[in-house]
Amino acid sequence: MTFEKIKQNVNRFLFTTLLIIISALLYIPVFAQGYQNYIFCFSISGGMNDVWHISGSEEGESVKWKPGIIAGAGLILENMFSPTFGIHSGLSYLYHQTKLEFGDTPDAKIISKNHSIVIPLYLISSFGSKLRVDILYGLNYMHIFHNTMSNNNNSTTGTRYINYNQFGCGLQLRLAIPFDRFTYFYIGPHGQFYFSNVVESTRWRDYLYTIQLNLGMLFKTF
Repeated sequence: MTFEKIKQNVNRFLFTTLLIIISALLYIPVFAQGYQNYIFCFSISGGMNDVWHISGSEEGESVKWKPGIIAGAGLILENMFSPTFGIHSGLSYLYHQTKLEFGDTPDAKIISKNHSIVIPLYLISSFGSKLRVDILYGLNYMHIFHNTMSNNNNSTTGTRYINYNQFGCGLQLRLAIPFDRFTYFYIGPHGQFYFSNVVESTRWRDYLYTIQLNLGMLFKTF
């Protein structure tokens, strides 16, 4: 077994372990409390992502990233410890692409397409009773499970060239509009910034960030 294969297996194990831990923190109390003070959500999102490039060497000076699109959907579970404070987590799928250029060489333009799973772990500060304004803030884990890099008519799987485990933070402002006591429609901007270098084993730094709009439904159990 090659070192790269071992590394992939270790990262899959860490990803699965993290998912189990977060799920246990949120879902086990659901059964213990009889579904009290929980909110179930599903959402769709769209927007843009880009990479903040910091050149740390001469070979990184010609690297240029261009913004790309993102789209996704997710399932969320929230536990409200009080009317104004709670915790938010779940599992979302995210498609995102960016363009990478090296100087002014046309043949050196690469389009990177990614398929990811994102797990947030946010705190919630909530205001209002009927019309709710929620501020969500905390940490994100992104696992890029598939990457394709294409240039003209050529493409290759690029997972081995990138850091497919990304750790970052996020901030979301959410306006929740009630249909009835238990059902809300929500809309809000959501930004994420990741601290892990996008491209592996380089002398420069590339940091992924996203700006998106989330739409969804909230279903309260209280």
